[in-house]
Amino acid sequence: MKKNIQQQQYIVSHLNEYGPIIEAEIYTNEQIFLYKKNHNKPVHFKTVQLLIDTGASISGLDNSIIKSLQLPEYSELAQVEGAGGRVQLKKYRCLLYLPVFLQKGLPLDVLEGNFSREPYQGILGRDVLQYCHFEYHGYSGKFVLRTVNF
Repeated sequence: MKKNIQQQQYIVSHLNEYGPIIEAEIYTNEQIFLYKKNHNKPVHFKTVQLLIDTGASISGLDNSIIKSLQLPEYSELAQVEGAGGRVQLKKYRCLLYLPVFLQKGLPLDVLEGNFSREPYQGILGRDVLQYCHFEYHGYSGKFVLRTVNF
């Protein structure tokens, strides 16, 4: 079986200060994403900076992005275990696009967070990284993100 591997290498000047940050696009749903990618027409989406967080089981977005896109909210709160203990957070549905995905998008549940004081607008957790191979080369200021058979 032949593997389809798509890879991007990122060189980040502040890698050791902030960590691996990647640019992504957030869409409200798959229909809007497909319309943008297939017709290259203007649609409402957000380009965001996301911190790759291998310790996070689920991805999260800043509440300002969620409100701006009016992402659909789940009625039940998500129970999350973190360093500060168990918390309940609002959960939303969106579609994530990373350049490494080529022309595909990933439907995704995200948690609401407050990242207003950070150089990024959300975190990319293991729910996305499960489709990727991630290499961190802090000494050289580089990281590599690959998808395999995505």
